[in-house]
Amino acid sequence: MASGTQLEKSAPVRVGQPQLPDRLAGLWGRSRVLWAGMQPAQRGWALVAAGLLVALLGSLLWYCLRTDWRTLYVDMDPDDVRQASQALVQAQIPFEPTANGAGLMVPAAQLDKARLLTAAKGLKSGRMGFELFDKPNWVGSEFDEQVNYQRALEGELEHTVGSLSDVASAQVNLVMPHDSLFRDQDRPAKASVVIKLRHRPLADGEADAIRNLVASAVDGLTPERVVLVDADGHLPLGPKSAEQMQLSAEQALEEKLIATLEPVTGAGNVRASVTLDYDQAATDETQELYDPDQTVTLSMQRTEQSSGPQPVAAGVPGTASNAPNSRALPVYPQQTTAPQTAKSESGTYGSSKTVRHIVVGPGKVRRLTAAIVVNDRLLQPASKGRAAQWQPRSAEELHNLTALAQAAVGFDTTRGDVLQVEDLAFEENRLQQPVSLPGQLLSTAENSPVVIKYAALLVGLLVVMLFGVRPALSGAGSARAGKDTSRGGGRELAGQAEAQPALRSPEPAEVDPERIRMQEIYEQVTGHLKREPTQSSRLLQSWIHSD
Repeated sequence: MASGTQLEKSAPVRVGQPQLPDRLAGLWGRSRVLWAGMQPAQRGWALVAAGLLVALLGSLLWYCLRTDWRTLYVDMDPDDVRQASQALVQAQIPFEPTANGAGLMVPAAQLDKARLLTAAKGLKSGRMGFELFDKPNWVGSEFDEQVNYQRALEGELEHTVGSLSDVASAQVNLVMPHDSLFRDQDRPAKASVVIKLRHRPLADGEADAIRNLVASAVDGLTPERVVLVDADGHLPLGPKSAEQMQLSAEQALEEKLIATLEPVTGAGNVRASVTLDYDQAATDETQELYDPDQTVTLSMQRTEQSSGPQPVAAGVPGTASNAPNSRALPVYPQQTTAPQTAKSESGTYGSSKTVRHIVVGPGKVRRLTAAIVVNDRLLQPASKGRAAQWQPRSAEELHNLTALAQAAVGFDTTRGDVLQVEDLAFEENRLQQPVSLPGQLLSTAENSPVVIKYAALLVGLLVVMLFGVRPALSGAGSARAGKDTSRGGGRELAGQAEAQPALRSPEPAEVDPERIRMQEIYEQVTGHLKREPTQSSRLLQSWIHSD
């Protein structure tokens, strides 16, 4: 007996702490007992729920572990696709061709590496540019050289236009100029550009910039002969009409008003509407004005003549009077003429003259009308269980806001401009409630597509658990409870039921917690005996000798 006790101490058996295989075996035993206690309908529900759960988990694993393919090149020539594929194979970068076979896709993690590799080898997407002339063509004619030059120029323009941030891809077709001996047979240069835009439209002036870019690269090409077309046909990329220019100007003024007043009133508390009245007629006016109050002397000429007294002939006519050196005594007194003076003045004068030539094109602003609505002032924001409090703005504050708005839009009273600022309570003030934590979470989820995807998968998993697994388990529990109730109330009928022949299929065994516990212990002991038969046999021997 002492030896048996010593054997027990030397080789203890830890039945209370089962290992992982024992736990798995116990779980498998409980599963078999639970499966045996289910009705056929419940087993069907359980199988459906298990299938849905496996499909959902498989979809989640596929979505998390799938390869995120990104486009490396599109619209490539077959020869370029072959060269790029060889370069990627040599670099051990996995790739896949696009659906049309004219492009390549690589994993997102290796996109930058693939771009650097292909750029180092001189590969480009789309048509080749001046790389066509890297290899000399000894057998080509002059016509072939002209065609290659046109292709190279089109390819370079496509690469340049495609490098813009708003352009996904571009295709340029050129018609080169043709000079002739006869003027009427000359053919000017033309170009057509088809662009595929990204998510947002072209910015103001970007369409004209693309036209000027293409026109500057071709001799004799003007921007008016460059046709710009959107691949999706969403936007008119031609010159803007008068209505579009008016709408753009009004929108710009509205944005300027909101940007000026929002720092004072708060974000979202300003609404502005601007209407511009344009004069679409062109005016050519010439004015010639004279000012009589302002005269100047252009030229002046003055002449002055004066003569003294002159003697008058007197005496007796005859020989004595006419002989030289004769001094005959005068019969009458000596007479002289009176002195004479003559003056003349000629001048040219000119008045102040102003000549104005005024040419006014269409689009002159005749009148500006602006309506601005500002929200009440927020006194206390919404809190838990308490709504926000608002207060109307004072007259002085409205006057200051009006002055700011007038300065922002260039208000002119001589044109008859009208600008009105009113303080009105917005509808959101009454509906504004304190934002709860679930609301904040939903707002954050709406702005994150990745969170929405994983939330949808989680919701799908919960639906499978609620409508698939839970009905099967609850059905099994209700069946077990019904059997326990019927067993207590109908024991007097048990003998009769046992005496009758088994005409129907036997009902599944009832699920008993004590039975499940005994099954677990049995599975643990059996597993231990199979793993360590020698130690188990010694333990049995010690028990026998101890008895």
